[in-house]
Amino acid sequence: MATLLAILFLTVSAAAAASFVPQDNFLLDCGATATATSPDGRVFKTEQQTSQFLQAQDDYKISADAAATDVPSPVYLTARIFVQEATYSLHLTRPGFHFVRLHFFPINNTVFDLQKATFTVTTEKYVLLHSFNVNNTNKAILKEFLINAVDPHFSIKFSPQKNSAAFINAIEVVSAPDELVTDSAANLLPVGNYAGLFAFAYQTVYRLNMGGPLITSANDTLGRTWTNDEPYLKAKNLAQTVSVSPSVIKYPSGGTNSLLIAPHMVYATLVEMAEANVNQPKFNVTWNFEVDMAFGYLLRLHFCDIVSKALNNLNFNVYINGQMAISDLDLSHTMGALAVPYYKDIVVNSSLVSNGLITVQIGPSNLGSGDLNAILNGLEVLKMSNTVDSLDGEFGVDGRRESSGSKRGTVAAVGFAMMFGAFVGLGAMVIKWHKRPQDWQKRNSFSSWLLPVHASDTSFMSSKASGSHKSNFYSSTLGLGRYLYNSIFSKLRKYIDYLTNILPHQLFTNFANGSFCC
Repeated sequence: MATLLAILFLTVSAAAAASFVPQDNFLLDCGATATATSPDGRVFKTEQQTSQFLQAQDDYKISADAAATDVPSPVYLTARIFVQEATYSLHLTRPGFHFVRLHFFPINNTVFDLQKATFTVTTEKYVLLHSFNVNNTNKAILKEFLINAVDPHFSIKFSPQKNSAAFINAIEVVSAPDELVTDSAANLLPVGNYAGLFAFAYQTVYRLNMGGPLITSANDTLGRTWTNDEPYLKAKNLAQTVSVSPSVIKYPSGGTNSLLIAPHMVYATLVEMAEANVNQPKFNVTWNFEVDMAFGYLLRLHFCDIVSKALNNLNFNVYINGQMAISDLDLSHTMGALAVPYYKDIVVNSSLVSNGLITVQIGPSNLGSGDLNAILNGLEVLKMSNTVDSLDGEFGVDGRRESSGSKRGTVAAVGFAMMFGAFVGLGAMVIKWHKRPQDWQKRNSFSSWLLPVHASDTSFMSSKASGSHKSNFYSSTLGLGRYLYNSIFSKLRKYIDYLTNILPHQLFTNFANGSFCC
C-alpha cells in the first residue's frame, strides 16, 4: 500500500506544479571542477564559475570517490576546507526572504579530519551556526535557513576555531516567494497576535508530512524536503493514517495558500485519531519534538479535511505544550468546502519550552456535534533568531550577548526584591514575637498583637464565657494560636528557603539558557 501511495504521488502531472522562478538562484558546488546535477534536476556551478564569490586564504579543495561514497547528491563529493576565515560574497537582485542551505559531508582526506572540524558560520547580521561540528558522523548534513535579506550585498563567512578548520560542500542562496512568510501570526501565550515576523531569521528544525511518505526536493517547487512524522508520534496505537489522490486537493483561488506553501502530497495524507467516533474518546494524538529551549519557535500547522463526508461535521482542538492553540476548528466552515488546504502559524515563546520539548496534540472538540475526530496533515517547526540575531548560541555577530540588558536585569531585580521583602517580613514578625505582651495568652485575640488586622469582633475567646467552659475554650484557643504561629513560621521558612536557595539557582539557570527572551 505504501509503495502504491508513493507511486501515486510521484505521478502527479508537472502541469499541476506551481510555477515559481527565483530571481536569485545561487547554487555553488564547492571544490568542484565539473558541474553537478542534484537529484531534483538543479545544476550546481563549479569552482571556476563561482571563484569571484570567494575570498579566502589557506584553503584546500578535496573530492571523494563517487563509487565508494554513499551520499544523496553528487554535491557532497567535493568540498572546500578553510583554516582561516573565508567569505562567500553574493550580490542579490531581489530583496526579501531567501533560502540559505548549507551542505556538509566529512570527506576523508589527507589535509584535515573533518569529523573533528569545529567552526562558526555567519552572515553580516546573523549567526547561523556556532561552534558547529558534524559530531563524528559520516552522513550528509543539510542545514536550511530562511533569511530576510534587505541589502543587495549578502555574505556567508566561515570561521574555524583555533587549531581547527571549517569546510563546506555546497551552498544554496535562493529567493523565496513573498507569500511564504507573513509578518504576523497567532501567539500561543499570552493569547493574541504576534506581529513583526519579518524581523527574524529562521532555521528549519522539522518539516513533516503527516501520515505520508518522504517528499524530496524533486517534488517540492521550492526544493524543500518533508519527512514522515512517525518517529515523533508518541503513542502510535492512538493514531491512524488516511490518504487520497493528490488530484482531490483544491487550492483556494486567489488565496494565500498555494502549492508554494506546501505541495499536494502534504495535504493528501494525514494522521487522525484511531477508532474515531467511538463514544466520548478520551485521548489526544501526540507528537514530541526535541528543541533548543533557549529560542522561540514558529510553528506552521497544515490542515485539509479529506475525511469528512459532509460540511460542518468535524470540529477539533489543537494543543501545543499543554496550551490551547486552536479551538473548535471546523475546516469546511473556515475554507467553505472540503479538501481545501489551510494552514495556521503560531509563535511559541522560549518560556514555554523550558523542558526542551515541543509537544503538539490534536483531539476532539467539546462542542459535541459532528464526528469525534481530529486531524493533522503537515507540520513545520522553525527556530526564530534571538535578540542578538543568533540562531545558535547566545552571542551575536558583533559579540553582543543574549539578554545581557534590561530583561535579565529586570528579572534579577524582581527576584532580589522578593527576597528582600521576605527578609523584612520575617524580621518584623520576629520583632513582634519578642515584644509580645507577657499576658498575650490571656488576651482575647492571638492576632491582636501578631497579625496586622483588627479582630476585636472576631476574637478566639469570649469574655462572657464562664467556668470550665471558658477554661476549655481558652485551652483550645491557645493550642490554635500556637498551631497558627507554627504553621505561619513553617510556611515562611519554606518560602525563605525557596527565595534564598532555589530561586537564585533558577534565575542563574534561566540566564545561562537565555529563557527570558523570545
